[in-house]
Amino acid sequence: MILGLFLSAVLLCLTSASSELYGKYLSGFTFASLDKMGKQMCVRECQSYPGRCKSVNYNRVHLSCDLNTDSATDKPEAILDREGSTHITISILANNSVCGDLQCSTQEKCVDKKSGPSCVFIGCDLPRIKNAEDNGGILMYRKTLQCKTGYRALASLMCSERGLDKNATKFRCYKEVDQWTLIYRGQSGGTDSDYLSFISNGTSDETNENVKDEYCASITKSPLCTTNYRTSLIDRWESLDISQVQVALYKNGTKVVDLVFNGTGTNQESWFSPSQILSSSWSDVLSNQTYRYFDLEGHVTPGQWRNFQIWKSYGGCPNDRFWMASSYAEPGKACAQEQTSTKQYIYCPNTTHCNFEQGEYTNNATINIICSNVASLLKQYEL
Repeated sequence: MILGLFLSAVLLCLTSASSELYGKYLSGFTFASLDKMGKQMCVRECQSYPGRCKSVNYNRVHLSCDLNTDSATDKPEAILDREGSTHITISILANNSVCGDLQCSTQEKCVDKKSGPSCVFIGCDLPRIKNAEDNGGILMYRKTLQCKTGYRALASLMCSERGLDKNATKFRCYKEVDQWTLIYRGQSGGTDSDYLSFISNGTSDETNENVKDEYCASITKSPLCTTNYRTSLIDRWESLDISQVQVALYKNGTKVVDLVFNGTGTNQESWFSPSQILSSSWSDVLSNQTYRYFDLEGHVTPGQWRNFQIWKSYGGCPNDRFWMASSYAEPGKACAQEQTSTKQYIYCPNTTHCNFEQGEYTNNATINIICSNVASLLKQYEL
């Protein structure tokens, strides 16, 4: 009978100290995920973090428990449907049931010892870092910060009893493309010059939360992205010892152009040169080929530009012989096909250069610039 009264008291405390939403979970605010536990244990675990945990997502199918820094009360827009899941908001009263009046910091967990509740250091506070698995703003003790799947860091960041071992604000997560590192991505449409965007030092979209990578770092053009994507690695080009650089043009998500350059000993412009060519979609893009233009900036006049221009000769628009360019022209400028007052990508679909009239013009394309030799970058990059 005494045991039965004790269990009833615990259940009453947990129920009255929380509110439950069945078939729901809170998305985006989990700082720790646990498994192999019951619902009451999940709630008690949250109560052990009075300075941080405000709710849990409990999954009765997988017996998993997510501890959250926010709740449905504060973030109702983040509540989503999920079968088998229950979202439980933990009240202040519930937290007191474990720790009493003891107030632990956001870096501590309350542990109930024989001598009474005690605050134990569990991790380091983190600023928000784009595309990092930041565990709700805390890096657990002796853990190394990880980037989300599809991204990689160029340096490590670890939490010790002394705090973070490096400056967290300089930790960056870079998009991976086929195990290369994305440094620039442009897309057709708009009037932004790819050349000017590429050389504009100080732009670091890998840290800009307003630039959505799912749209602006994708190989497919998206109406939800209205800007070029540039990383700050371009600013550090000469210190990174980049071995190879790839330029890839995608049309409707399919790669139609592929150029690989030797990046060793180059700067942010000199790599785009026939002397640096390693491989190409075209058999006649060679170091000893004759070019009218092979230039990152290309042919620029008022109201018209051709960036990333690889051109064999000018002979009047129908008779120009070329390979590719990022093109913009206003009415009356350049060739008729280019006079759209918006950026488009043009390329030769053949295996060698072709006449301009044979070229493909697309306003549904993206251009990616990616670099290799990440192992070397990891050694040289310092926070």
